[in-house]
Amino acid sequence: MPTSSYFPTYHAGHSGEQNLAQDLVDEQIKLFGSDVYYLPKTVLADSTLDEVRYTKYQDQFQIEMLLVNVMGFGDNAEFISKFGLRITDEIIFRVSTKRWTEEVTEHNPTLDVPERPNEGDLLYYPLTQNLYEIKYVGKEEPFFQFGKIQFYAMTAERYEVGSDDLATGVAEIDAIEVLFDTAISLTMGVGGTGDFTAGETVTGGTTSTTAEVKSWDSSTRILIVQNRTGTFAANESLTGNNSNAVWVVSTFDTLQNTNSEYDANRQIEDAADNIVDWSEGNPFGEFGNFTGSI
Repeated sequence: MPTSSYFPTYHAGHSGEQNLAQDLVDEQIKLFGSDVYYLPKTVLADSTLDEVRYTKYQDQFQIEMLLVNVMGFGDNAEFISKFGLRITDEIIFRVSTKRWTEEVTEHNPTLDVPERPNEGDLLYYPLTQNLYEIKYVGKEEPFFQFGKIQFYAMTAERYEVGSDDLATGVAEIDAIEVLFDTAISLTMGVGGTGDFTAGETVTGGTTSTTAEVKSWDSSTRILIVQNRTGTFAANESLTGNNSNAVWVVSTFDTLQNTNSEYDANRQIEDAADNIVDWSEGNPFGEFGNFTGSI
């Protein structure tokens, strides 16, 4: 027996019921939600191997979202792994499908899938002052209520800031880059001209590598940079795009992260060099050994 043509099925819906349910969802989010910044991701990949060199976040827009797990963070929060202490605070937000379409239409951000939030993009929650990376987007929760989707549910985790370029124009978000992004120190040679300014881009004259200036001390000739697109060469000149300052690189260490008190890359590298004899042609076996040993 076919369904009644006089009463629309649950999944077929009716425009009046759909609009009412959507308005109720929007009202609840506006009353009990928070204004959250949405940051679309731009990936800068290697042209040869298509590997991600670093990510950039330069667009943002605010939209109201409803925090679901109000009793605290989900998942295991903090645990010790073989890589050390891991903080995986999980948070779930809901955003109205109608409001999402309105904000995307107004701001026109670059999105892989503009119809919904994208996995890999970031959320900045002003209450906790943290960035969260979207891991999963529930697109059918609940399943076509009255024949239409009223909201998206985003599951996100605390974002581990690496060599990311945050240039959103929002001071409190961009400050995260200065505090946590990987930074290295370069000692410049004597005889340079001008002073670099914080935030400007410097370009290598030989390698064409670029980086963002975190700080410059003219008395010690120490330049600290972030967001490198490659590795500078010794004795190459660096030119500030805004200040036009020109100095020649003397020494630097790419393994020494000046933004971390617990960074041990240099210590591990030095210890490894003492364990493995890199002067051997094959330090891991006897292949090619013609001295009579078996």
